[in-house]
Amino acid sequence: MKKKGIISLLSVGLIASSLSVGTAQAEGNNYEASKKAIESQLKNDKPLNHNVISPSVLNDFKEKTLNSLKTPKSFSAKKSNAASISGSSGSPMYESEPNDDFKIADTLLNDRMTFGQFNDTFDIDFYKVYVSGKGTLLVGGVTDTPTDMDLLFMATEYDYSDHGYIEYLGSEYDDGVEVQEYKVNKAGTYYIPVMDLNSSETGEAYGISTLFEAAAKDTVAPNKPTVNKVDNNDKVVTGKAEAGSTVTVNAGKNRIGYAKATSNGSFSVSIPVQKAGTTLNVTAKDSSGNVSKLTYVTVVKSDVTPPNKPTVNKVDDNDKVVTGKAEANSTVTVNVGKNRIGYAKANSKGSFSVNIPVQKKGTTINVTAKDASNNVSKLTYVTVVKH
Repeated sequence: MKKKGIISLLSVGLIASSLSVGTAQAEGNNYEASKKAIESQLKNDKPLNHNVISPSVLNDFKEKTLNSLKTPKSFSAKKSNAASISGSSGSPMYESEPNDDFKIADTLLNDRMTFGQFNDTFDIDFYKVYVSGKGTLLVGGVTDTPTDMDLLFMATEYDYSDHGYIEYLGSEYDDGVEVQEYKVNKAGTYYIPVMDLNSSETGEAYGISTLFEAAAKDTVAPNKPTVNKVDNNDKVVTGKAEAGSTVTVNAGKNRIGYAKATSNGSFSVSIPVQKAGTTLNVTAKDSSGNVSKLTYVTVVKSDVTPPNKPTVNKVDDNDKVVTGKAEANSTVTVNVGKNRIGYAKANSKGSFSVNIPVQKKGTTINVTAKDASNNVSKLTYVTVVKH
């Protein structure tokens, strides 16, 4: 476990105060729950990812954190930090007790230091910070007693829920400041519990600060969708587009259907049946609102021509397979009367092989081929002969 802080905060002059609400048992419960959550994150600890946020932003954050600790400050822990928020931009803020639960968390402002202290063995302080959108959140912490205090903190959703809105990326300890890095996937309020793992001293002081860098806006439009053939019987338009994009099908300027592409980019948009010759245009819009170029597709007349009837090879009373030739890729079905006894798909050259039960000599079987448009050929009759 790392010891946090080499910068002295003793000159800050924090005045210890007792909690005004709650019981020692409640404090202990909050302390243990938070300790468990934070230590769970520490088990997966990893170095801060310098590719996510620029070095200049990171260094500036560290420098401001350190500089804000150099000027002596004094305050009462009972003082509301709401008053501090209205102060000059960048000036420090101060912890306000009680703040030992998510519901009564103190407010942090990005790029402003907040000073706090622990008042008893199981004291834990909660802070909240509003994040305006997707991006990277930095949380920095420092303590005045590195030999006595092991400062722990983390950023989390309310009540330690995990909806994937905030993701821990790693941490770095340098020059007395620990910086944790988080990927924020959704705008909202996030919470920062702060505690002392040693929990052996009271009146110990610390500083906590945050910085948010919004993600660069996506301005790149998706590639235009690939659209499969549409005929005048179709009630669905299918194809491929950018994963997760919204695919819209229009006839002229009139939208006739839309749906979201799957994670692999496949889409299926329900539409009313369109007349042959109608020109449809299809677009894909990503989550940032960028719209692709149009893909045009003309509705064709559906295939109403049935395949030629299959050619079937001799079948005897030992055969378990019926073979022959039919329209390429058609589905070949073998029947005895109206009872289907087997079916299979012809290959790209039209050859087929259908497994069947052995039939008695003299049995008449009939064979059909059905194409992709569900047109069915005429029957081919074959009489089973003696082997």
